[in-house]
Amino acid sequence: MKPLDLTMKSFLGFKESTAVDFRPLYEDKIFLVTGPTGAGKTSIFDAICYALYGEGSGSTRTKAKCFRSQLADDKEDMEVSLSFEVKGELYHVRRVETPKGVNKAYFYRESDPEKMLVKIKEVNQEIEGIIGLNLDQFKKIVMIPQGEFREFLTAGTKDKSEILKKLFSTEQYERLQWRIKEKFDDTRSIDKTLVLKFNEILKEAGMEGQDIEMGPDALLESLQAAEEETENLEKEIEVLEKKGKEIEKEIADSEKNNSELAVFQKASDEYDRYRGLKRVYEEKDKELKLLRKISAITHTEKQLADKEKDIRKLQSDLKVLEEDRKKVIGYMDRCRKSLHDATEEAKELDEKKTEKNRLQNLLVRSKRLGEAHATLNELRLKGQEIEKKLSHLRKKETELKGYMEEEHDASGELQEAKVKQMELKLKLQESNSRLKTLVTLFNKAQKRDEIESNIRLFRKEEENIARNIEVATNAYEHELAKRNENYAHILRSQLHDNEPCPVCGSYEHPSATKEARSFDEELISTLEEKKKLLEKSLQEKKSDIRNGIRHYEDLAEEIIVLGDESEISIFKVDDLRIVGGDEKEKYRRLENKLAENMTIVNKYTTKLDGIQVRSELCRKELAVMDDLMKVYDENNARLHDLQGEIRSLMTDGVPKESLGLIHQIKEIDRIIEEISKRLDEAKKNFEECQNQDQNLRGQESALNQTLISSLEAAKSLKDQFFTSLLEADVTRDAYEMNKHKVPDTDSIEEEITTFFKGYNAVKGVYESLREHGESLRFKEVDPLKSRLDESMKELKEKNQQYKEKEILVYNLKRSHVRLGEIHESYLLNQKNLTVLQDLYDTANLGMGFETFVQSYYFEGILLRANERLRKMSEGRYKLKRRNETENRREKIGLGLDVFDEYTGRERDVQSLSGGESFKASLSLALGLSDFIESHKGSVNLETIFIDEGFGSLDQDSLDNALESLMELNVSGRIVGIISHVTELKDRIPGKIEVKSIPGKGSTIKVNGGI
Repeated sequence: MKPLDLTMKSFLGFKESTAVDFRPLYEDKIFLVTGPTGAGKTSIFDAICYALYGEGSGSTRTKAKCFRSQLADDKEDMEVSLSFEVKGELYHVRRVETPKGVNKAYFYRESDPEKMLVKIKEVNQEIEGIIGLNLDQFKKIVMIPQGEFREFLTAGTKDKSEILKKLFSTEQYERLQWRIKEKFDDTRSIDKTLVLKFNEILKEAGMEGQDIEMGPDALLESLQAAEEETENLEKEIEVLEKKGKEIEKEIADSEKNNSELAVFQKASDEYDRYRGLKRVYEEKDKELKLLRKISAITHTEKQLADKEKDIRKLQSDLKVLEEDRKKVIGYMDRCRKSLHDATEEAKELDEKKTEKNRLQNLLVRSKRLGEAHATLNELRLKGQEIEKKLSHLRKKETELKGYMEEEHDASGELQEAKVKQMELKLKLQESNSRLKTLVTLFNKAQKRDEIESNIRLFRKEEENIARNIEVATNAYEHELAKRNENYAHILRSQLHDNEPCPVCGSYEHPSATKEARSFDEELISTLEEKKKLLEKSLQEKKSDIRNGIRHYEDLAEEIIVLGDESEISIFKVDDLRIVGGDEKEKYRRLENKLAENMTIVNKYTTKLDGIQVRSELCRKELAVMDDLMKVYDENNARLHDLQGEIRSLMTDGVPKESLGLIHQIKEIDRIIEEISKRLDEAKKNFEECQNQDQNLRGQESALNQTLISSLEAAKSLKDQFFTSLLEADVTRDAYEMNKHKVPDTDSIEEEITTFFKGYNAVKGVYESLREHGESLRFKEVDPLKSRLDESMKELKEKNQQYKEKEILVYNLKRSHVRLGEIHESYLLNQKNLTVLQDLYDTANLGMGFETFVQSYYFEGILLRANERLRKMSEGRYKLKRRNETENRREKIGLGLDVFDEYTGRERDVQSLSGGESFKASLSLALGLSDFIESHKGSVNLETIFIDEGFGSLDQDSLDNALESLMELNVSGRIVGIISHVTELKDRIPGKIEVKSIPGKGSTIKVNGGI
């Protein structure tokens, strides 16, 4: 990355818009930013860093967030714009902060200005991708801030590891190492779990102490024994079932025998009863035959008595007739004379009757005309009334259609509401189940997070204890070193020339370079005791962490299993709280929807009931519509006939009023009636006399004839009566005694017939059962039932035992299969565990994967850094990575020592003086830049910025440092330096001079190269 143009406004000390053109400074490949302290030199580096990443170059200002100029107007925006070049392509970025603190960013390529990015996150990601470094890497490699120059040199092993991890992304190796450990722990946990499950299955089967290596054979003996017991029980059950069936057959045969015996005894008793009654009914049959004979004779006797009575009456009537005939003959003569007189008067009667008939005919037709008019009016009124009813019924018919449509719609809506109600109830049940699961998951996740938080706390405490151990160890070793030095000094003082050293045997005894340092033996003991206590505390804390991790893993597994069963894939407490809240809200909404749905169902049900009631009322009213239509049609037909009849009568001249015709007819009737009355009376009297005379003569003749016939018939019936008695062989006394019973003949006959019919039926049943029934004997059933109950009880017990054994066999077989599965899993897991054990030992015992990779990178950095440091220190110093085997406290071996050629010894880099430390730091920074550029092809380090530090160098060191920096020019790299050292001002022609004017802010003047 090579900056080209920088513009600042209201940024730190730059109140007004200030532009910096870096291009004239690149001719010499090195330039200087100079000016008084506090003028704003570092602000230029801050502005470049802010434009690229939105933060300053140093950690102090970045934390303070104080980039906005104190001199800026309250309404002015803070702006920083930068044009820069990477691999020959130009880019432009501008960042703005409003007075209200709203940040904005704008970025585009010179080659595609229309494609501008305006989102801060997108701008940051794009720039980081183009440069190939994030902010931390940029400040470690490209722009080394003031006060942080020696950070990488003096950083501890852990800090260096973090820096290298960010620079070279070595966390993947750490993840691989942790993944191997997790996989190894999981596999070892699976091994323990399989053994535990194996033992649990054996314990359930009532066995203990078997080794998992035996596999399913551990249960084989118990399974075979249980199967043998099951087979024996099965045979016993078969014998008992056969015995039970035999007893049941015997009981059934006995019950059938007793039933047949009871039927035979009942038939026999009934037959005996009928035989006892047979003689009685035989006597009744003889009596019935006598009554039939008497019945035939009583008819003749009755006829004879009737005839004798008739003869007596005929004789009396003949006497009365003779007297009546004499009276009638005298009256008939008088009536003949009256008839002659009336006949003469009746000659005018035919004319009167003809006139009357004519008038009566007119009267009838006139009345008919009036009746027709009246009926016509009635029919019209009736038709109107029927039309009103029909109109009302048609409206009802329309209403009924509407009700039917409403009923259809309401039924559909009700059905839909009921279907929805079922769906809502199912959803409510599902939501309730899911809610309970989420509550369980939430509680477990909360417990898991609590354990995880405790683990993190324990690990922090572990780190603190480890640091305390490191401090205590350093102090302890320091005191030991002092004691050893003291011992060595005492030993040296006792050595003489040309005498061998009692320790090494050497005759050369160099003089002591240092004075002996005093030490405290009690302090050494105290430090040693403190170190042991801390190491014990560390082991206890590690144990707490292991227990916590084990509990955490168990809970995590439970959560995953429960989540898989419930198809829930979120396991974070906050997510579960949100999802649980959403599910609770969903459940509440479903409850509300169900309540609303039930209200709708009730509403539609009530509505449907109301519609059906109204529909039924309409149907009842419409039930008479067909009859009413028939009446209406008949009424119209009669109306049409009457209208025709009226027209015909009026055409014939029939008067509407009939009162005059009635008077005329009444007068003629009176005359006719009087004449007819007299004539009729005369005729009647004469005819009556004739009739009476003829009647009397006929009656007399008939009576005489009837009397003769009756006398002859009476004689014949008397002879027939006595003849019938003789023929029937019935005495007169027997006849007289039994003739009153003749009316009961039919009932007696029916009684006799019924008896003999029952007798024959009973006899037939008895005869059919007798042969088999006489051989039957009653058999006791209760003892057999007792035997059967005992057998069934024993069978039930055996069945229960068989079921228990069968369940035992099933469980043993199932356990046998499960043991086989577990054994297979165990063997497979053992193979995996063997492989993982090797990987785990390789990754965790000694130097880890990440440590190895970081050590490789660090050696490459030191190789390049020492090339610079050798020149700057004129070959005196060389940076060396500490050997891990020599100092186990620094586990990943990234500590730095410096080898001093003058003393031939290594020492800690922190022992370097200010100028030496600057040279070592600069060498390390340049070596880091060289290594990064050579190993990360995506990073192009065209420019490097260094803030301060040159003031601590002497003239020679400064020359050497500048020479090293100049060598960077050969590779085309540009170096920007912030310093107020006079020598640098004189030796570096390209300069940015920064000045500060009170109340107006900082200004810049760019002086190009030579």
